Amino acid sequence: MKTKQSKIYTSFIVFYFLFFAAFVVIGSLYDLKLNQELFNPTNPIARFFEIWGEVPRFAMWAPAATVLLLTRHNLAECLEIIHRLFPFIPALSENAVKSKAYKFFNFIVNAIEIIGFTVLAVLGWDKVIRNVGKYYVDLSKGVWYIISGVVAIIFIAICSRIPKKVLNKLEPLALIGILIGIFFCFESPIKGIANRVRFREMVAFSSGIEDAKAAEVTSALVGTSDFSLFTSWYQKGNGGAMLNGFELGGGSCPSGHVISGCFSLLFPLLVSRFEKIKKFTVPACIISFIYIAFLGFTRMVRGAHFLSDISLGAIVGMLFFLVAFGALKLLEKKNILPTRDI
Repeated sequence: MKTKQSKIYTSFIVFYFLFFAAFVVIGSLYDLKLNQELFNPTNPIARFFEIWGEVPRFAMWAPAATVLLLTRHNLAECLEIIHRLFPFIPALSENAVKSKAYKFFNFIVNAIEIIGFTVLAVLGWDKVIRNVGKYYVDLSKGVWYIISGVVAIIFIAICSRIPKKVLNKLEPLALIGILIGIFFCFESPIKGIANRVRFREMVAFSSGIEDAKAAEVTSALVGTSDFSLFTSWYQKGNGGAMLNGFELGGGSCPSGHVISGCFSLLFPLLVSRFEKIKKFTVPACIISFIYIAFLGFTRMVRGAHFLSDISLGAIVGMLFFLVAFGALKLLEKKNILPTRDI
């Protein structure tokens, strides 16, 4: 990445961390009061983002798998990457590549890659289509998989027309996306450690309503709600405690929606990799930041999270992105990746 691009990213990252760190501090002081003032679960925009807000994470898998399918490496290239990682493992010689044994095992590897990435693409489309579609229509898992399979095949066919040079440039982004997706698995354990109860659960349970997302849970109930089990983000939460006969969950901190929204950080990275559009890197950073911040705000309106929850979610999401990006840059610096010119 050139110096100008590096400065843009450095400035953006510093501003990003300072902004959300400041709101962690503000949230530490005013979390409960802010939610009491902002709580409006019937707000249509907030409801829309509850359904669609995680799309950046859901929508990453299928394109990433498609790119990796179309840029898949043969056995010799795979072994070359392994050799660069572990020099004591020899790469294949030219004679070995010409042998019948190599051709057989290369066929096996190629088949595994095709099947594996195609399945991942189908599952990726299922993730976004079913997670959004379930709010609008009730279909069985089998039907969702069929729909996702058809969409995956069409998408792969369209993307196969993209020049190889472009696909090779997209391969590192696909790897970064997949790596961030793997890091997202830590979201649930982190929530388990925080064990913080959701605002809307306290509101609903205080009024004897079991479903915190039910239509009858409105801002009018806030004044009669019991918030005695509220804790700050840095305190051990009360998830699992009973309130008015209902068991409180402990999934408020950090915001999973906001961490999912941080997958939009791949957008400015995508823009910066192509000469014709990299001049739009700054606007892309701004769009990504606004999306993450606004998504977080809607989660407060819905009563799903507190200000500190969404701010910590934004920080955790950025850390996931930076670790994934740093890992790929390290591999590039050590000439381990890429194996093809881009």
